[in-house]
Amino acid sequence: MKKNIKDLFNLKNKVILITGGSGFLGSEFSSALSSVGAVPIILDKNKKSLKTLQRKFIKKKRKGFFFLVDLNNEKKVEETVNLVIKKFKKIDCLINNAAAFRKNDLTKSKTNIFEKFEKYDYKLWQESLEDHLSSVFIVTKSVANHMLKRKQGSIVNIASDVGIISPDHRIYKSNIRYKYKGVNFNTPISYSVAKSGIISFTRYLATYWAQKGIRVNCISPAGVYKKHNKKFVEQLSQRIPLGRMANSYELNGAIIYLCSDASSFVTGHNLVVDGGRTIW
Repeated sequence: MKKNIKDLFNLKNKVILITGGSGFLGSEFSSALSSVGAVPIILDKNKKSLKTLQRKFIKKKRKGFFFLVDLNNEKKVEETVNLVIKKFKKIDCLINNAAAFRKNDLTKSKTNIFEKFEKYDYKLWQESLEDHLSSVFIVTKSVANHMLKRKQGSIVNIASDVGIISPDHRIYKSNIRYKYKGVNFNTPISYSVAKSGIISFTRYLATYWAQKGIRVNCISPAGVYKKHNKKFVEQLSQRIPLGRMANSYELNGAIIYLCSDASSFVTGHNLVVDGGRTIW
């Protein structure tokens, strides 16, 4: 049945589970979805950020439910999803947003998440893939079992432009011409590989569940500004046709579109929100 445009984007009372929902991008998604009438179910393993976002929701009288959970713990994920189903009887949409490096990875003296490939620690490689990719597998499997019973649902995975193209390694190195000293970080190989894997994961499940009423898509953003080094921003911006990094709120439109009926005939798609970076 044909709907008017306003109804197509209507997410009122839609139950939307967001992993990493209190993080940098996750909190943006959670707030945006709550503001349009959706019911965000926010999962995160960071107790501090979860409490901070919860206080903001209470202050602004926004609807939202918060769960502290390690997404790599399949049993705990299953328990949490079952609690959500018990309360709401459904999950309309899943946003697989969680992607974080473990704190100890950044402080260990012998292992460095930003180490050169030739010296990259194998255990760190395994843990990074687990945090960025395996958790997506665990949560999706749990939620999909309930979506299949209702024969409807939308899954949105957050990938990255570096899952499509290689990071431009030059933006991390010093450049005398631009009086740029370089930065002490990079895009780790494990991150690029994991994000590429999420795109393939999306396409696989999109065809696998195409006849079961579940749509599966992903979003690949370019770098999102978060108080980065000014010179680094200049280096990266030169490689983006729009000439700048993204603002965190500029992904909200893509999120709402893929969660809503406005994208009812869209599945297996990788929506690239990169200011044109991947077309150069």
